[in-house]
Amino acid sequence: MQAWLSGPYRKDFVAQGFPFIGIAGVPASGVPPHPTKIGRVPPTVDHDARRREIISSVWRLIADEGLDAVTTRRIAEATGYSNGLLRYYFPGKDAVVTAAFEFIYAATNDRALLGDKEDEDGRRGLAGLERLALEILPLDDTRRAEARVVTAFWQRAITHEDEAAIHADRMAGWRGHFLDRLAEAEADGELGGQARATAPEDIIDELMTLLMGAQVWAALHQEESSPERLTGQLDRLIRRLRTA
Repeated sequence: MQAWLSGPYRKDFVAQGFPFIGIAGVPASGVPPHPTKIGRVPPTVDHDARRREIISSVWRLIADEGLDAVTTRRIAEATGYSNGLLRYYFPGKDAVVTAAFEFIYAATNDRALLGDKEDEDGRRGLAGLERLALEILPLDDTRRAEARVVTAFWQRAITHEDEAAIHADRMAGWRGHFLDRLAEAEADGELGGQARATAPEDIIDELMTLLMGAQVWAALHQEESSPERLTGQLDRLIRRLRTA
């Protein structure tokens, strides 16, 4: 089973849309432990759906206006929910930024998963590796907005251990997926001699550096982040892997 599609990862972003288990003290059940300032949340509310609804607005707020926009008042204006209710789901800025990162991570995986369903041949080897890499690269307006949120999350992860641990875990999921696809490519005879002589971890290090660097370029609106230049870099890397 692919690393990032197995166990809790698949359950979270296929069944729920994105993982929020254990984030900033919010219980895995999603049921707030205490009444809100405006009364107890009705038991019939789908709390996971409400979180997704809130974050689907908030991540765009972060992308368009930056971290300074992540205030309870501004989020209330963007979502239409009261300050008291918002604090139950996201008790502070760290919780909001982390949830936005998780939302984007899951959305990226969802896009790659849907692609797998449409193209059986795209699941294995270098095609499977390229499929996820293309979803991570900021190649359109949505993915460039996602890059701005990701780099905002990195800013928090630099000085916050919990966020750093979440980021390390999610990147380990992507690395595991890429390593699995690389092993399939070798088994299927797709790799050239130079790639076979290179440690798989070194190849994936280069790929991850390309993908993470592209997020920074896109967040800074650099000319170097044009879709043509980014896909060209990925194409050249994959061609080298095939070179005899």
